[in-house]
Amino acid sequence: MMRFSPLSNRAHLIPWQEWGDEAFRCARVENKPLMLFLAAFWCRYCQRMDEEAFSDTEVIALLNAYFVPLRVDYAQRPDVDARYNLNGWPTIAFLAPGGTLLGAVNYLPAEEFKERLLDVYLGYQQANEDLRDAVDKTDEPQASAWPLADGELAGNLAQITEGIMALADRTHGGYDRSQKFIHPQVNDFLLARYVDTKDRRYLEQVCLTLERMRGGELYDREGGAYFRTASNPDWSHPHREKLLVEQAGLLANCLSVLRLTERAEYRRMAEEIIEYLEGKLFDPASGVFCACEDWLRKENPAAGGAEFFTIVDRCFYTDANAMTCAAYLDAAALLNRPQYRERALGGLDFLWQHCRDNEAGMLHYFDGTPHVPGLLQDQAQMGIALLRVYEVLKRVDFLQRARRLAEFILAALKNPAGGFYDIRAEAAASLRVRLTLMEQNGAAALFFLELAALTNDATYRQAAQWALRPFTGDFAQYGVHAASYGQALGAWLSAPNP
Repeated sequence: MMRFSPLSNRAHLIPWQEWGDEAFRCARVENKPLMLFLAAFWCRYCQRMDEEAFSDTEVIALLNAYFVPLRVDYAQRPDVDARYNLNGWPTIAFLAPGGTLLGAVNYLPAEEFKERLLDVYLGYQQANEDLRDAVDKTDEPQASAWPLADGELAGNLAQITEGIMALADRTHGGYDRSQKFIHPQVNDFLLARYVDTKDRRYLEQVCLTLERMRGGELYDREGGAYFRTASNPDWSHPHREKLLVEQAGLLANCLSVLRLTERAEYRRMAEEIIEYLEGKLFDPASGVFCACEDWLRKENPAAGGAEFFTIVDRCFYTDANAMTCAAYLDAAALLNRPQYRERALGGLDFLWQHCRDNEAGMLHYFDGTPHVPGLLQDQAQMGIALLRVYEVLKRVDFLQRARRLAEFILAALKNPAGGFYDIRAEAAASLRVRLTLMEQNGAAALFFLELAALTNDATYRQAAQWALRPFTGDFAQYGVHAASYGQALGAWLSAPNP
């Protein structure tokens, strides 16, 4: 389903295609380059492209005549986003019919975009046939040196910990010195390090982060919950979108700190987040949660200025909903709210019944029908949530479901050189190459370690080791994105070997 800016625009006049083999077949038959518009539902600059460049008569004519235009929402296709994102949204990538990347830019106003379209098309016409049909090539992955000794692994964990603490803002909280992001996974990592080491620096940094976020402009005092990011180090000048995946992560953070400190302010924060989720993002018909809420500004000269309104992305994402359900299970116990347990069970049942295929595992999102099967991130997050139900309620059927997902990962996503691929099958253009991504493999390792602990099955511990295997060397380059892997590495070192 194509989605355009909710403000006035003519972008629908462009013959957009969805990402897939058919679009690349059309490009080959018509001998045209492809223009990929990679956007985010809530991204204001993406919306401006619809309202300005994609509503310009000449731009529409150029795209209709000389390009095969593709439109992709990053949240719906994280596999495409992982391969083409150029430091944010929108990313506009130009591709040859064989998939070769011809160039990429971010937001451009209409006049500059017209110039870029002409430059790309003329360059493509002047190219030889080899370039037109060329396919991107990558080297075969090489096997890593695992298994490493525990001392080497501990050194890697220390490197990740030191790198993240070096990024920590000791004044305002958070882990960036300019624009601030929520980063719940970093809080999870530091809380796990505190539990393992009893070093209070880790707990104090998480507490400082949550307190400064709650006390600053990132917290929406009128609408509830937290915006995605803020422009300034003190959490001021927020961008006004709220994502389910980040509310779920923050809810889990608050509950973990509440468990560790028993301080009432974290109970209040958790309750506030749940109140927002229930009132704004929960979908009663399905029993799961919508993806995000976005605030937009619309000029209204008749009213003497501008007015704000909100829109909600009503897609249901498997990974984000699984994380939310897992947090709700913790909330049921810590906040003494049994109804949250029922909410979690209902949500996981919906995902299992409507977002799963026997052959292709969990599918990524649901908008009336499920889409995008077999992504590692969905299998791992759903598996973790299912195991949480088994831990709390001893529901054997949920354990069996988790084991089915584990077997799918092992059968369909295992990289022979170590780790697990992000996608189930090769596809068009850069999706010919399956990636082994650190954050996703960190989540997979946590899933397998928990499954090994609950079943006493050494196969799953070996699978966790396989997920950790490809990543060695200098972890500083990953920054905060090493947090999930670091958490899994710490769990590996502290877990007994069955």
